[in-house]
Amino acid sequence: MFDSNLPLLDLRQTDDYQKEHVVGSTHLPWPSLLERLNELPARPAQLQIVAEASVLGAASRFLVEKGYEVVLQVSSNDLTLFLNQFPKICQAGSSSRALWQPCALLKNYIEKLDGSCGQALDIGCGGGRDAVYLSQQGWQVTAIDKQDAVLQRAKQLADYNHQSINFRGCDLSELTCLPDKTFDLIVMVRYLNRSLYDWLRAHLNPGGVLIMQTFTEGVEKFSSPKNPNFILQTGELAKTFSDFEIIIDRIEQLKDGRPIASFIAKKKEE
Repeated sequence: MFDSNLPLLDLRQTDDYQKEHVVGSTHLPWPSLLERLNELPARPAQLQIVAEASVLGAASRFLVEKGYEVVLQVSSNDLTLFLNQFPKICQAGSSSRALWQPCALLKNYIEKLDGSCGQALDIGCGGGRDAVYLSQQGWQVTAIDKQDAVLQRAKQLADYNHQSINFRGCDLSELTCLPDKTFDLIVMVRYLNRSLYDWLRAHLNPGGVLIMQTFTEGVEKFSSPKNPNFILQTGELAKTFSDFEIIIDRIEQLKDGRPIASFIAKKKEE
């Protein structure tokens, strides 16, 4: 019935999930799923869902509206019958497979380090995946976003993963709301604010690393973004941070075809 290669979301309530579920399931009880999209894999993706019969339709429609393809819907009653037939793939308890991933550019860079950590800043943290990942690796993380609802989801993700992160609400058009300290790592993913360029340089420690990834020229052909304020020009970051040691400067494509600039640079030692 289930495809082990595809995510399986179990939307039942906690007691039912802990009593029995398919090995490798991800528990996101309905309706908390509505506020926990940051825990799902990147779109587009195929999903399988298990839920009470009364919510299967609503849950499936919600996920489709958010850009996912629901390839299998199983009611809780049918799940019980199935697990009775195949007890080897049934387990009890609260274990839940994590489906979310941090930015691949960030993850690949961090994995190559020797394990040394420090102070990290995530600007425009969104749902918090990059901030939580860095915290899991031992970094002391400050994460900033201007939207209260987005920050709340990020805080929930940190709580679910038992991570302590300094989340801050901040209108990034006001530089005075930014932290008055320096960092060993600054991350800015899917966010562009050119007025921060000088601030980034001033608040990165010597030997510190800047990681940026956002949309670049050519994305206008797609649905979004179209505002040039949110679109990098070709070679813009390399020119802006020409006094840094540039580690990566390349153009990649998302699954939907949109071009995205990936940039990593180290501030030179004084």
